[in-house]
Parts: sequence; structure tokens; C-alpha cells
Amino acid sequence: MVFAHGFGTDQTAWKDIVPAFSDSYKIVLFDYVGANEATTPYFNPRKYKQLYAYADDILDIFEELHLKDVFFVGHSAGGMSGTLAAIQEPDWFSQLILLNASPCYLDEESYKGGFSHEVLDGLFKQMESNFHAWASGFAPMVMANTDRPQFADAFTKTLTGMRPDVALAIAKLIFHSDHRKDITKLTHKTLLVQATEDYAVPNDVGYYMEKHMPNAVLAFVETEGHLPHISDPDKVIKAIKPFLN
Repeated sequence: MVFAHGFGTDQTAWKDIVPAFSDSYKIVLFDYVGANEATTPYFNPRKYKQLYAYADDILDIFEELHLKDVFFVGHSAGGMSGTLAAIQEPDWFSQLILLNASPCYLDEESYKGGFSHEVLDGLFKQMESNFHAWASGFAPMVMANTDRPQFADAFTKTLTGMRPDVALAIAKLIFHSDHRKDITKLTHKTLLVQATEDYAVPNDVGYYMEKHMPNAVLAFVETEGHLPHISDPDKVIKAIKPFLN
């Protein structure tokens, strides 16, 4: 099983999920380039302009470790990167589990992605003007679960562990991406795990993906926030296990 984190986190985001599967599967964890201080030196803005670059990195990891028949678990943009990788090299993947993933974050005339151009422009300006202030507001909003502020505090810590200019560049490539046509090409059995309340990915996105992905099934987890694997790992594990079996 390969676990791929999303924006603003690193591989430690899976610490409460992995133990549930480590007895049955070989576990592979990694940090996306730019996610933290250790990987930032490898971030080249000319290379990382689209999620395809991260998909290539995933395939490089598979090749280096000689991985086959992979159960891929990806959160948010990390999940969409894995989707692009599986389309490129379908024989390397067995099944995919996409957690709160989205092919497109922008609202269109007949598509509700969750964000308008104006909102995203404001978000990017905030990141540029005062990154740490932006992160301290963004993390609680996206994490939700206000009754358990420790989760937002932890997310703030990994978010601010990113170099501000790199974080801005990655945020732009994610929020401006549109892979609605790509997801129609994924033929693998895919589980879409969606939190019932997610500021970043509306429920409509989950329904859209289930409708347009050839072999996908949507499962809602009764929780709030964009990072349920951190805030409610037991519920996420409960959703994943029957799919694998």
C-alpha cells in the first residue's frame, strides 16, 4: 500500500491510519517535493507546474522500489496525482482509494468545484502578503473540528513548515488544475472517500467523480473537515477495509 499525502501535510499525516494495514501490506510512505524543508531543495518551479510532475515522481518511486499490484491511497491533490500516475502505468496499480480528492476546484457554469476565481485570487494574495498569518487562519477553516483545536494546530505546523514561495506555487498549480477529462480514463476499481462536510471539496465533487469515473464507488464518512484521516482515522479505516477485502 502506498500512501500519498495532500497539500500542507507530509507522510506523518498517515500515522494513525498505517497501523491498521501494516500487518497485511507492505507500506510505502513518502513526502512530495516541496512539502517540507527536506524536500524543498528539489523543487523546481519549471518542472512542477502541473500535477503530472508529481505523477511522474510517484512512478519513479514505484520503479525504484520495484512495486507492483499497488493499493494506492491518496489524499486530496496527492490522490489526483496518483490517479494521473495510474492512467499512465495502469499495470502497476491494483486499486485506488481517493480521500477528499477533486479533479477541479473552480466553479464552472455546470460544475461546483467549491471556489470562485475571486476567492482564489484573494487566497493567493494572502499567502503572498503574510504566509504565516494566512496559514493560521486557513488551517482551522480547512481542518474544521473546532472542538478539537489540536488538529488545526498540527496542520498549521506542517503547513508553515513549507517555504512560503514554494507553498504558493504548489497551491496555484493545485487550485488551477482541471483533470475532469483525465478521470474518465481511470479504469481501476476506485473508492472515493468523502467527508460529509468539507470546505475545500463539496459533496457535489464526490458525486461528479463517481458519475464520470468508470469503476468508482463513493462512500461518505460522517465527519467534517478536509483531513478526516487526521481528525477521524477510525472512520476512514472503517470505510477502506471492506473495499480492500
